[in-house]
Amino acid sequence: TGPDAGACVPTCDPSAADPCGADWACVPAGDRGDICRPLCTPGGAACAAGEVCQPLDDGRAVCLLECSPDDPDSCEGERSCELRTDGAHACYDPVVLAGRVFDLVTDDGIPGARVIAADQTGAAATNVAVTGADGGYQLPVPVTRQPDGALVAGGGTFSLRVTAQDYENFPHGVRVALPIDATALAVAGDGRWTVQNAATDVGLIPLPPPTRERGSIAGRVVAGSPGGVLIVASAGTPNPPLAWSDRSGEYVVFNAEVGSYVVHGYKAFLQLQPASTTVEVGQDVTGVDLRELTDVQTGAISGTVQLVNPGACRATSVVLVPEETYDDTLKRGEVATGLRAPAPPAAPNVTGAWVIDGVPDGSYAVLAAFENDACVRDPDPGIAGTQVLHITVPDRLSGVRSFMLDGSFKVTGALAILDPGETEPEAVTATPTFRWEDDSSEDAYDLVVYDAFGNEVWHPDLLPGASGGTPELTYAGPALEPGMYYQFRVTSLRRGGTQPISMTEDLLGVFFVE
Repeated sequence: TGPDAGACVPTCDPSAADPCGADWACVPAGDRGDICRPLCTPGGAACAAGEVCQPLDDGRAVCLLECSPDDPDSCEGERSCELRTDGAHACYDPVVLAGRVFDLVTDDGIPGARVIAADQTGAAATNVAVTGADGGYQLPVPVTRQPDGALVAGGGTFSLRVTAQDYENFPHGVRVALPIDATALAVAGDGRWTVQNAATDVGLIPLPPPTRERGSIAGRVVAGSPGGVLIVASAGTPNPPLAWSDRSGEYVVFNAEVGSYVVHGYKAFLQLQPASTTVEVGQDVTGVDLRELTDVQTGAISGTVQLVNPGACRATSVVLVPEETYDDTLKRGEVATGLRAPAPPAAPNVTGAWVIDGVPDGSYAVLAAFENDACVRDPDPGIAGTQVLHITVPDRLSGVRSFMLDGSFKVTGALAILDPGETEPEAVTATPTFRWEDDSSEDAYDLVVYDAFGNEVWHPDLLPGASGGTPELTYAGPALEPGMYYQFRVTSLRRGGTQPISMTEDLLGVFFVE
């Protein structure tokens, strides 16, 4: 029987020639010292109940008590408790994302930034790592293992979320986080697997200087599943400060201006009680906890999508963004974990009916074709089903939390961007040339350039239709700032430039000046 069953476990001296006898090994066991445990073969005969076959550094393996991923002390030294392909947990050399958070204008490291890794569903996969004086960080991430400790292909793909005082959050606005496949990129050495490349270095955009020193709001999500909650500190003004809770539920909302706030938390299948607080000049407010309302059910929102002139658009997705975060100019906002059809991480597959389950109370904008799927919301305001819908849960009239939206969303094929920013943010010269695929039925094109804060930077006159060629336009607006990210958007028009018929995708066409 295992140690939990109360059996006697002999201690041993690892320096002795044969401290435990044949088919046993002397292994460290924390405050119990060194103990004798039976040898085993990963993938072979099972250990006693509550134990797993644990590989050792010398190539052998022994039966040890199964670790817990929620107990950081259940593994010796720097090892981490990882899920195995057989469903058990065991201690292995950790996989660590290593990188640097820096100022995009000065290239200086940013101390005190908070770094979290999210999994493919958008949920927080880690607790927070705080950057040092040079902006460096080390963030252990959970990666599925074979019983012998080998990394499982596809067993750990993550995206980073980074926040810091006086900087714009990452990802946010026109900037999206690229996936990091830890199993494909990790390099073994010094008792760990390390992932360090361009994707683990994150540059942040400095916010405009404040008139008064900004503060922060910190607390915990107190719930059964507290990680990955979108935290919105609302003061009734546009662009409220945001944060995400880490795996343990801790959060810090940076860049809170002086004022009174109501702090909300959003995550699928989780109802949280909002909390109120006040921030003075430069004040770091703590203890603003959001507690789960276990007696309040979440809702389900459903509707339909209609594909019209889809072109390369084969299927799409629908998301809910909290109304406080919605930008009506750019028609986008922050998507809370799980508030998507289909449920993440499934690829877009909506071609008709859809449903988003587990919707907590709040007001939302409903966005179709928000992702990079060759689809866009039909921009023609003259037909039904093309407007962004705004809802409240529970419904203000009926009081119900589950309901179907009236009508259907019209979704059409997107104008494909050629450059810059065809698939991801792209470095450009000070005067980039914008190129996109021709829309066969257009009379004109309307192009607008926005900065990362959603400000309109350049809006030239309408560009005549390309008549089967490749439309392009060279930038001729105000000087672009190094370190700032930008996005160009194009809408195709007909009927003398009065009727929109298609547009580029919400998250593409992003560029920056090196």
